[in-house]
Amino acid sequence: MANLSSQKYSNIARPYALAAFEVASKKQQLAEWKAFLDSASDIANDPTVSKLLTNPEMTAQRLNALFSEVLASLLDDERRNFLRLLAQNQRLMVLPEIAELYRAYLAKLEKISSVRIITAIEITNEIKQNLARALTKRMQREVTIECEINPSILGGAIIHIGDRVIDGSIRGKLTRLYTNLTS
Repeated sequence: MANLSSQKYSNIARPYALAAFEVASKKQQLAEWKAFLDSASDIANDPTVSKLLTNPEMTAQRLNALFSEVLASLLDDERRNFLRLLAQNQRLMVLPEIAELYRAYLAKLEKISSVRIITAIEITNEIKQNLARALTKRMQREVTIECEINPSILGGAIIHIGDRVIDGSIRGKLTRLYTNLTS
């Protein structure tokens, strides 16, 4: 379900993530902004806070105060203003996507690519290492692999590399076969 949310909010989150990344780069505070966004993302993902973010009775000021209080040790003027802007524009719920995009910008700067692999069953560390080596060689940059298990794909794997998706799942193959047979 988080994946659908991610897709839904990525267009909204992109300008905020880019602005945060540009400020962090300019101020040479890339790690500080990453820590701030990761923590803010964790807060926004909390089920109780998530309900507050969609509660029409919660004002932007109250939500900003809540986040500011919890994140006080990570805030400077820019990050405080960033939070206030998100609250005023009712965008605090996209903090997880902002953090994800920020990490992608940071990884690109550091020449590290994050690859997400979805399989029906858990894959071994040996297979993960072999995949990482092969992808590192092919992409000519360091690769980190995140694995996710989703039994509904039936078998095979779906690989997300940046904006590219390689669907080698059995469910994907069956869907393509069905489409070809019915068209």
